[in-house]
Amino acid sequence: MDTKRKGSFAGAADVVAHAETAVQHIKELKVACANGDKSAARRSLRQAISELELARAMVRTGID
Repeated sequence: MDTKRKGSFAGAADVVAHAETAVQHIKELKVACANGDKSAARRSLRQAISELELARAMVRTGID
């Protein structure tokens, strides 16, 4: 991480929000796996992936 750069880009807070939502889904995935609930695990994993894909797209747009 480059600590010398203080700049940000438009939408950075939204990227963080999507990443934090993905973290919550990953926590749900962990619980589902511990409980042996394959359906809930799949659902949580899909939701986490979706949130991370949104964050990635926003970062790419912010960089361009």
